[in-house]
This record gives sequence, C-alpha cells and structure tokens, in this order.
Amino acid sequence: MTASDGHALPAPDEGKSAEDRYFITALARGLDVLACFRSGDTSLSNQQISERCGLPKSTVTRIAYTLLKRGYLTQVEPGGRYALGTATLALGSSMLARMDIRQYARPLMQELADQAGATLALGVRDRLSIIYTEVARSTATLALTLQVGSRIPLATSAIGRAYLASASEQERNAVLKMAHELDDSAADAIRQGIARGVEDFMQYGCTTSFGEWQKDVNGIAVAFRTAGTIPTMVMNCGGPSFSLTKEYLLMEVRPKLLAMARKLESSSFS
Repeated sequence: MTASDGHALPAPDEGKSAEDRYFITALARGLDVLACFRSGDTSLSNQQISERCGLPKSTVTRIAYTLLKRGYLTQVEPGGRYALGTATLALGSSMLARMDIRQYARPLMQELADQAGATLALGVRDRLSIIYTEVARSTATLALTLQVGSRIPLATSAIGRAYLASASEQERNAVLKMAHELDDSAADAIRQGIARGVEDFMQYGCTTSFGEWQKDVNGIAVAFRTAGTIPTMVMNCGGPSFSLTKEYLLMEVRPKLLAMARKLESSSFS
C-alpha cells in the first residue's frame, strides 16, 4: 500500500495488533487503488497504479478487474489505462453534501481572497495530507491555482500545521504511526510540524509557513470545529511571497482569518 502521495506503505497485516483483527487486507488494497488517483490524473496505467500502491502488477490487475465490474473504475480503451468510474461520484458527493459549511463559507472566503489578493481554501485531513474541499481565489493573476481535491502535506504547510496543532493526542499519535510506517524522516517531519504548529498557535492564534511548503509561497491557517458529524476543518490564506509578505499576512490578514474561523465555528452544521 501507499499513502496518497505515492509513498509505499508496508502491508497492513504486518505486525497486526489484536485490535486490528477485523482488518480486511484485500478491501484496504482496493481502497488504496482508488485513493492513488490524484487531482489532475485523467487516467493511470497498471504500472503507475502498481508503483503508487506498492503492489505487484498482477495484484493490481485483479483488483482493477473487480473495481471495473462494480463501476468504480473504467478503462479508457480495452486493455488500456484506468480512470475513476462514475460509482466514485456517489462516495464523494455524499461526503461533500454533508459539508453545507462550504456553501456558507464560500462568499466569506471570496471576500477575503479579493481583499488580500490571495487564495483561500478549506480542507480536511486524509492520511498525511490535507485535501482541499473548497477554494476561493483572488481575481489577481498571481493567486495560487490549486483546486478542490488538491493535496497539501501536513508537516510543512500552514494548513497542515493548523490541523496538527489542533489535533488531540490520539489523533497526533495516529498520524505519527502512519508516518513511521513510511520512514523515520517522515515521522520526524510530522513531529517538527506539530512543534511548529503549537508554537505558532500560542504566539499568533494561527499557524504559518513562510517558504517552507514551497519556496516562494507564504501562508497562514486556522483550524475550527462545528457541531455535528463534520470533521475538524482547516482553512488557509496564501500566495506568492513577494505579494503576500510575512508582515502583511500576520498584521493585516490574520485578524480577518481568525474572525472568519470564529464565525464558522459558531454556526450550526450537521
């Protein structure tokens, strides 16, 4: 298996603990095949899926055949590359439909994006990434062009650190365990992300990343929770460092981002 960013993970039954006795390896591998499709992928070959999931090509072939039969994958041409099938729409749309907060937040995000000349995004954690669920960008040509479905790393991004800083000890331990299954450097990066996120939050009330996620990109982020079944949400504001300086983000944008987060958190969504 792999994380969604393509890193190989060990088989889930290696060193399986007692509480994992209900873990179905075949099902997990099928879900990993679906999860290996990233934003912007129109189709993937058997070889690409094999490399991303760390599975033998013969295993991928069997899994893909099953997913084809169930409508979760489709083939671009007989015996050719695979693309996500229409059955995956039901999974994604059902989850997004529960997030009414996106529609409520969208005009607020757009207003701040236009004021700051920046890109704002809402996201939730998926494994070792934050996945964007809503994006608002400035009409300025220099705004970031990330889309709904884009994945952002937890450790080095402001939005990832916002999640880590707000997470419970149990959540942090689960993330660290997952990172350890990749390698020690991944776990070390998560630890540093937690420490940096907590430090930022104590100082600023938000988290930051100034050229650490991408060299020429600055950003700040906050986490918030709403009532009901919606998971912890994170929201960032960022853009090119030459137009969104550290000082501008902290002095001008931060108070508005924090106020927006408080407004969203006080709203009721199921």
